[in-house]
Amino acid sequence: MKLTSTRRGALLAGTTLLATIALVGAPVAAQDPLTATYVSTGPIGVNPFLQLIQQGLEKGGTDFGVTTSVVESTDVAALADNLRFAVEDGHDLIVANSFDSVGAVTALAAEFPDQNFALVDTGIDGAPNVRGLVFKEHEGAYLVGVIFGLLASGTYDGHPASTTFGAVGAIDLPFIRRWLVGYEEGVRSVVPDATFLEGWGSSFNDPATSKELALTQFGQGAQYIFAFAAAGNSGIFEAAKDKGFFTSGVDTDQRSIDPAHIVESVVKRSDVGVYNAVKDLAGGTFAGGFQAFGLAENGVGPAFLILDDPQPPVTLPQDVQDQVKAIAAKIISGEIVVTDYLAQPAPSASPAS
Repeated sequence: MKLTSTRRGALLAGTTLLATIALVGAPVAAQDPLTATYVSTGPIGVNPFLQLIQQGLEKGGTDFGVTTSVVESTDVAALADNLRFAVEDGHDLIVANSFDSVGAVTALAAEFPDQNFALVDTGIDGAPNVRGLVFKEHEGAYLVGVIFGLLASGTYDGHPASTTFGAVGAIDLPFIRRWLVGYEEGVRSVVPDATFLEGWGSSFNDPATSKELALTQFGQGAQYIFAFAAAGNSGIFEAAKDKGFFTSGVDTDQRSIDPAHIVESVVKRSDVGVYNAVKDLAGGTFAGGFQAFGLAENGVGPAFLILDDPQPPVTLPQDVQDQVKAIAAKIISGEIVVTDYLAQPAPSASPAS
């Protein structure tokens, strides 16, 4: 087991003795390797967002000689316990994700100011030992909206004309609605008179509800349905295959599941953020604060734009790809500003009558 800070202090207190023994030929104990662990908010399973975090941690560990491990929590109570156990085990870096982790990480970061944390999808103001890895999901969702809007023009073989667009999300929370707002703006930039249908599941792993919502939207005329339901996307994909409508993937490039109907994915490189955190740990440069990943940082966007070799090969018409690339450049330059729902002021209270 890795040394806790107390045990490390006891060992350091004996360094003079160790050095003296070394002079007469005794071997000096090797320094413990750096360790990093990922404590997930729930079972990783087929959740692409959680899978990416694990992949980034493990690749960083392999590339930079850091020993890694993963702990899957069963619920929020277990998550808090697992995070404390990770601190007590003496891990040099603890990776956590999402809002369910904020309370526990906030308390632990204050109690153990020398403990390094990386928090994916959010951060903590004023915590110098916590690195918040945040993403501009609205920018990637905007471009998928543009793709759907272009395909729905009816000018591309195999893609029907439509002015009705669907969207099925995981849970109706401000952070998730951020995706929807970006998507709708992207569609409307191409189809100003678009009609939108939206539906929400009950969790980040609700494929049955997501499928029913997608089927309902298809029945109401949606030929293009934006899927941002986390693990619930599998239900939307089943509906798309059954009925023949077009949809999208989320977090990872999910097109390989059904390339005929999943035309693109909003890829979110949480793996890159975690990988960089492990790299900085190994290099002794890890620091807290916030790091944001958007189109400009190649951190979020359609697979064909931000992946070096997307597989399967991209099937979008070249004309669509060219138009999306031009629009992405305008977002990066600031010529186009996509609304960030999280940055909008809260609605004011209605005056008392």
